Amino acid sequence: MKKPLADGLRARLAGVAERGRALGQVLRARADVAASRRRLRASLRELGEEVYGRLGEGALEGDHRLLLLKERIDGLHDEVRRREEELRVAMHSPRPAARDSAAAAADGSPERAG
Repeated sequence: MKKPLADGLRARLAGVAERGRALGQVLRARADVAASRRRLRASLRELGEEVYGRLGEGALEGDHRLLLLKERIDGLHDEVRRREEELRVAMHSPRPAARDSAAAAADGSPERAG
């Protein structure tokens, strides 16, 4: 009676070990794919920065599509700067409720209910 139980347990453990090895291979493969994608993105970013720099220098003036992309990127840079400034202003300005309380305290009137 013990032998069939032991054999069954060994078979299950062998199956679990095999699934564990297969899962390990899959996880390694996914990690390799992710690393390859990161290297690809880094290379594309480097290429884009190089082309963008050459556009700024006037080295690639004849390519209309690249010039349009450069204009779009310049516009996005401007938009980011504008939004960052709006965020800085919003972060450093007092909250409306704080302004109301400060104004009420300054003129001696009771605070407004929010």
